[in-house]
Amino acid sequence: MLPLIAKRSFHVTAAAKLAKMSIIGTIGTDLVPQETSNGKKFVKYSIAVNNKNKSGEQVTSWFNVAVFNDKQIDYMTKYLGKGVKVYVEADATNTPYEKEGIKTYSFMLFQNNIEALKYPKSQDESS
Repeated sequence: MLPLIAKRSFHVTAAAKLAKMSIIGTIGTDLVPQETSNGKKFVKYSIAVNNKNKSGEQVTSWFNVAVFNDKQIDYMTKYLGKGVKVYVEADATNTPYEKEGIKTYSFMLFQNNIEALKYPKSQDESS
């Protein structure tokens, strides 16, 4: 006979907004540390993700990523760079703003984790 499960009380809280993405792509920009107006270090960069459409043509989607974690920034600027294939886990945001009276959206990823998957061949290795 299975034991009885104790009664559990549940608390109702407002639903958290959750939008997470995991992507595999190639770093498409240089990784240059910057600082916010209050001195917090960050890096903004782009990742290219290549896919083929129905007709077999290659289509590249670009994702803008920001990272604010000091350890990740140090690792990235030391070991990663343009052309490195990476796996990124991130929180996604879609922020509205107005440009010339037209409502527009800015889609941005805030990196939680990054892992290098493949480094590009250097000129010496390809010879």
